[in-house]
Order: sequence, then structure tokens, then C-alpha cells
Amino acid sequence: MIPGMEGEPGGVFRGRSVTFIFRYALISEQLFSSELGHYRSFGIRAFQKTECGWREVAFVSDVSTDRAAVEQLARRCTEGQLDPIHLLDVVEDAL
Repeated sequence: MIPGMEGEPGGVFRGRSVTFIFRYALISEQLFSSELGHYRSFGIRAFQKTECGWREVAFVSDVSTDRAAVEQLARRCTEGQLDPIHLLDVVEDAL
């Protein structure tokens, strides 16, 4: 099961029901850097609705250690139905 995608692949957006084609999910990662050592960071996975269900189409690792900021960015990408080809650009602009 994809985090945050339980049930039907639609949602309520500003008072109206919508069907999402793209969904973005926060991913928790345990990473290592020679400068920082072990640390927790958060990435974003993009999924596209297909006839067979949800398929992962993009992933950006180590977006930030700020969970709330990455969660909000993932939510905005879903609400705005960002095409996953632009995900890396959006992440870079958000930093």
C-alpha cells in the first residue's frame, strides 16, 4: 500500500471531489554522510494512476530533514497535479 493512498484514488480539494492522476508521498530515509554521519531525511515519491493501480514514476531522495516542509511540498504537488517530470525542478526551487 502506498502511504497516504488508502481507499479510492480521489480526494476532496477545496470543496469539490477530484480524481487524482498523480499522487506524491513523503518517504522517510535513513542516510549516511561522511560529514554528518547517520541522519534521517525525507524524500518524495511520485505515483501515477494506471489501469492496474498506482505505479511509481519518480523519486527525489534527501529533499530535507524537515518532515513538515517535505510533507507540505508533497501535498502541494498532489493538489496541483504536478507532472512528475517537473518534480526535481520543484524540489530545487523549494530549497
